[in-house]
Amino acid sequence: MLIALGAAGIGSPALGCEFFSSHLRIWHPWTRASRVDADTAKLCMRFDEVQRTDRLIGIKTPVAGGARLVGAAADAGAQGLSLLIRAGQELQLTEDGLHIELLDLQQPLQVGRSYPLHLHFEFAEPVKVALNVDYAGLR
Repeated sequence: MLIALGAAGIGSPALGCEFFSSHLRIWHPWTRASRVDADTAKLCMRFDEVQRTDRLIGIKTPVAGGARLVGAAADAGAQGLSLLIRAGQELQLTEDGLHIELLDLQQPLQVGRSYPLHLHFEFAEPVKVALNVDYAGLR
C-alpha cells in the first residue's frame, strides 16, 4: 500500500539529502572518496529556499580537523569560514568553483558512506546533515 501511495505522489517521504534550518534548505552535501594519504576533501552542496540572508561560519565533523572556503568568491586573507548566503538566491558549491575544503582529514572518506556534519550559521540554528561520499559518475 505504501508503494502505491508513494508512486501516486501521496504521502511521499522527504528526500534523504535535503536538510532545513529555520530559513533555508541545504541540498545534498557531498564529497568524493579520498585516498588513504589525503589531507583534504572538497565539500559541495546547494543552499536554496533562502528566506533570510545568513552566513555559514563553521563546520564540525569527526572526519576533518577544520574547513576553509575555496574558489573565486573566497576572501584569500580571511581566516576560518565565512560564506554569505543571500536571501532569495540559490548558492551552489561545486568542485570546480566555490566550495568548502575539509582540512586535516582524520580518516579516508569511503564511497557509499555518510558521515555526520554540523553546519553553524551566524543567525540560523546549527543544522546536522549527512555528508555523502558519492561516485564520480553521479555528478
